[in-house]
Amino acid sequence: MNRKGKVQFWLEFIFDLVCLVIANALSFLVFHYIYVKIGYYPPSEWLRYFLALLLAFIVVFTGFYSSIDIKQRNRKNEMISLIRNSSLTYLIFSAFILLIKSPIIESRFMLLGSFLFYTALLAPEKYFLKRWITGFFTHSKTASLVGIITTSDIAEEFVKGIKEDWSLNVSGIILADKVFSRSTVTTNGAVIPEERVVFPKSICDIPVVSSDDTFMDWVRSAPLDEVFINLDHASNDEIQEIIEELEDMGITVHLNIPRLTKMLDQSKFNNINCRVYAGYPMATFAATQYNTASLAAKRIFDIFAGFIGCLVALIAMAIVAIPLKKESEGPLIFKQQRVGKNGRLFNIYKIRSMYADAEERKAELMKENEMDGLMFKMSDDPRITKVGKFIRKYSIDELPQFFNVIKGEMSLVGTRPPTIEEFEAYESRHKRRLSMRPGITGMWQVSGRSDITDFEEVVELDCKYIDEWSVGLDIKILFKTVFVVLTHKGAE
Repeated sequence: MNRKGKVQFWLEFIFDLVCLVIANALSFLVFHYIYVKIGYYPPSEWLRYFLALLLAFIVVFTGFYSSIDIKQRNRKNEMISLIRNSSLTYLIFSAFILLIKSPIIESRFMLLGSFLFYTALLAPEKYFLKRWITGFFTHSKTASLVGIITTSDIAEEFVKGIKEDWSLNVSGIILADKVFSRSTVTTNGAVIPEERVVFPKSICDIPVVSSDDTFMDWVRSAPLDEVFINLDHASNDEIQEIIEELEDMGITVHLNIPRLTKMLDQSKFNNINCRVYAGYPMATFAATQYNTASLAAKRIFDIFAGFIGCLVALIAMAIVAIPLKKESEGPLIFKQQRVGKNGRLFNIYKIRSMYADAEERKAELMKENEMDGLMFKMSDDPRITKVGKFIRKYSIDELPQFFNVIKGEMSLVGTRPPTIEEFEAYESRHKRRLSMRPGITGMWQVSGRSDITDFEEVVELDCKYIDEWSVGLDIKILFKTVFVVLTHKGAE
């Protein structure tokens, strides 16, 4: 299953499950409070009821899930499918509660009511989910940001095909005719001298960001998750060089192989086992690949812990607000633009631990920087207030970042997001440390960050985390973070 298929599967799973929960809640409210048809059952019986219902839902959803693109589904077949799935879910569920001898089986109003509510809710849910996916998902934060490197003769056709994939948001096109053809450019079958070629400013409403050999400068600075390369006449050495640099940045690369394209065109049955994008078979290169279920578990845990962290942050802000404001003027919350996953920009939140003019004074303190490279760190920083030293010592200033976690801009565990100024000085290999969502804590923070003075060592630790990532590693880092905070080790 490709990325679009996985996104569609989990979206439908979550939305269908929400409909099931709402249906049972409505049935209980109607037949327990309005029409009193449901008797009293202890919480343990309701727990068994809902566990059996969840199991039945998972069995039917995974067993009868349609992998057809939601944009291409027929409305009539969709209606037949949802009635079939809701009926099977409740048939299997009824068998389960009979087997476990749940007394709630006697409450036919609960079962019948929730079944009817569930079936009725599924129809508008599928309609609005389809509208949302096809109309809004492409431009949401969840969509994969994509760059395209191709030539002008096939650009329009290729870009149109890529845009058909609603899970991709194409942010820029690179027309590489002049880069990989030596003296001429072929456009619509005509051979035109290279110096006379005029490239369009946009194709299919997507800006053409480069048409010369400086295109890597755009790739380096732009927020990109994936790059599609469709170049028929580039040499293997030139392609390899591009792929290696993109992999160094942590960007997933999809490469069209011209010989496979010809085979696909000539194949009688078109059963070539590769992913086809916009009619072109593509080989995919990625520095790392993660299990989708593990990533989903990471995000679910982030949301759960994020809500708890936000409550703690609100309490902490209420406690430190008066002494902080009394010591120095300025806002309670410090907001600064940082660079997140693969170059996305977001505002990070902290409890202000410095004087209001801290950013302006940073330039004059750069000569005191104790870090070698693209980060700034200074012992006894004069910009830090007395209250700021206390909240930094116990990492209290970091608590508002739980709001960033809830918004999906950060994770509990990840790499630290750089400032824009730091990011602009990055080399290609440095960008790879941004190929995962940034975190409140991470490998660097639990490895004695006050003792690390070389930025390259920070990059090495971050890349090690990205290469070795697992749910178990996150848990290990979280436990180490608690120890670091309680002992103040490396918290300067």
